[in-house]
Amino acid sequence: MRDTQCLSEKVQVAYDRIMCEHMRNICISQQQLNFFTKRLNEDEKGELLMVLNTVNGGYEIEWVAESIKERMLYSESRSKNRRGKVKTYDKHMKTYDKHMEGESESEDDSNSIDKNKSKKIKFIPPTIEDVETYFGENGYSIESAQKAFNYYALADWHDSKGNKIKNWKQKMQGVWFKDENKQKVKWEGY
Repeated sequence: MRDTQCLSEKVQVAYDRIMCEHMRNICISQQQLNFFTKRLNEDEKGELLMVLNTVNGGYEIEWVAESIKERMLYSESRSKNRRGKVKTYDKHMKTYDKHMEGESESEDDSNSIDKNKSKKIKFIPPTIEDVETYFGENGYSIESAQKAFNYYALADWHDSKGNKIKNWKQKMQGVWFKDENKQKVKWEGY
């Protein structure tokens, strides 16, 4: 507002267009200035040049140039902070996006992410005996072990929401280890 309040209407329009272009470039070239002022007469061009600074063979709006410099310094600072921290990539991190990292990230970091992905442990379904033994060791009935095994085996080891089971023991504890599934009589050997 402070730059444009004393400008005529046509000069304000040119100023606004220069400002928009300036937000993308550190300064406006003579060619760009000529383009934005081609419909202005000499007096209007002089009026516009009163609010522009001449720098390095180009033109700038002081507050826009300062804003750009501050943004660049901030981005550089954030980049340095990222480089200084040890990266840990957790499979549960929902906010991490590789595309948001700068070009300065090293290739070693991306390789370590790929290595972590390849270290996934493949799920091996338990046998009926494995499930019965696990239930028995924890005080639960053979009938509930058989029900649990049949339920997941029939669903190709997916849960009720359709998610692939990754840890069958954890699933048994969370879903099947309930008071109603406790064994009435101690199993032989447990």
